[in-house]
Amino acid sequence: MHADIIVKNAKCLTMNNGNKADWIAVHNGTILALGQSTAYGDLVAENTVIIDAGGNTVLPGFIDSHFHVVQTALNAKRIDLRGVHSFEEIGMLIQKSVLENPGKNIIGMRLQVEQLREKKFPDRLELDRYCNDVAVWINCLDYQVSMLNTYGLLYYKVPFNMQGIEKDSQSVATGVFRGKANAVLRTNILDGITDKVRKEAVSDIVPGLLKTGITTVNAMEGGYMYSDRDADFIYEYGSEFPVDMELFYQSLDVEKIKRMHLKRIGGSFYVDGTMGARTAALSFEYADRPGTMGGLRYTQSELNEFVLECYKNHLQLSLYTIGDRAIGAALKAHEAALYQTGITGLRHRLEHVELANAEHIHQAKEMGIIFSMNPTYETYWGGPDKMYRKRLGDHYIKTNMFREIIDQGVCLTGGSDSDVTEYNPMIGVSAAVNHPVKQHQISVYEALEMYTCKSAYAIFAEKEKGTLEVGKIADIVVLDQDILSVPHDLLDQVKVIVTIKSGDILYNTLG
Repeated sequence: MHADIIVKNAKCLTMNNGNKADWIAVHNGTILALGQSTAYGDLVAENTVIIDAGGNTVLPGFIDSHFHVVQTALNAKRIDLRGVHSFEEIGMLIQKSVLENPGKNIIGMRLQVEQLREKKFPDRLELDRYCNDVAVWINCLDYQVSMLNTYGLLYYKVPFNMQGIEKDSQSVATGVFRGKANAVLRTNILDGITDKVRKEAVSDIVPGLLKTGITTVNAMEGGYMYSDRDADFIYEYGSEFPVDMELFYQSLDVEKIKRMHLKRIGGSFYVDGTMGARTAALSFEYADRPGTMGGLRYTQSELNEFVLECYKNHLQLSLYTIGDRAIGAALKAHEAALYQTGITGLRHRLEHVELANAEHIHQAKEMGIIFSMNPTYETYWGGPDKMYRKRLGDHYIKTNMFREIIDQGVCLTGGSDSDVTEYNPMIGVSAAVNHPVKQHQISVYEALEMYTCKSAYAIFAEKEKGTLEVGKIADIVVLDQDILSVPHDLLDQVKVIVTIKSGDILYNTLG
């Protein structure tokens, strides 16, 4: 049998018990063989494509374990406010959009209040200065706060008596939406988007995914603060895209999930909120707002009931937990369900898990709970001079304890939470290796496991992908360097030069 593709002169990290190879051969979409030296000669035919890796690293295709596909795609077409530092800069971008798209509503995403000189969100009067004749909607980076101009307040028709609508001293809406009001506003807007628009937007981001070596994403779609139409879109059309999309339907409706014949439920199923918005549930007060400890969206009884229902229906459950109090509540619910049913092996997950303590880690190990985490958070917000320190005080040294989690034997996977952070896996690998708190740092190999074999295990796909082994799907990436020799401070500069998905070369800079 001859190979369709051979990648030679390579340093193949198979991600299978440390095994390595010098070449890998692909036939009919799967891995045909791996070997040492140049022992692939008999596999070469006239039409075999030979890729010379140049002595650089070859890996399994990357798996992003937490990715908001539709949101990432739609937001790529909206005003990017990630780098703005003042109301004036926001206004300039709004005015530019008005000129480029006259008469169309304006949407700006990824605003970070901590970066603004004013240290607060712009209200409707500020936004009116730059645009007052079409609706302007701005959403912050973690989706937790929205802002509307006066036209937008009237256009989007969210009831002014809803919890979370900020009001001034005259009881007039300021245009700043939080909590339930923000969630309803976001869902109303997203529900109005057609599947045609979704399909065009998702198609447009696929080349970027392949460019970074991503061949599989865990699509976190639907539910609170999102739109079920996003989840239904991935369910209906996800298989049409060249990147595999594993749907995590963020719903409380277990019967609906069963009717759809899905084997998992949840994703960004919010048990608590975010540290940025001070809604993550902590066991201590926020350092920059004494008296505030965040909150849980469900009582322990409600959470116990839902988790038990998932166990009884043999659904893999994924819960969003950031603060230590939320993590504790989720684990307590799992303990109760496990005790009542005795059902194991469902590979339940906690997403984000930013403040897991030693006891949480031990409990997760005992119950087989997977931690799906986002290393890039530490690049954005970790260390002594960024948001974690401002919100948590000295507790910032307890965030994202990768070293301790791995050492205790908990399965740890890596995701981007795109588009909250960039989806390039090498940025995530770098963030885990260079954690600003030294005691939480992990090795390059361990970080790569987070985005390959561990992430495959977390979606019950370890027999098909996640490692380079004969018979597995030929999801393969070639890097531009030997990653194990790259200085740690330069890991985020490593590039993918070839991406092979199911035996097809879909990205190639080698010509």
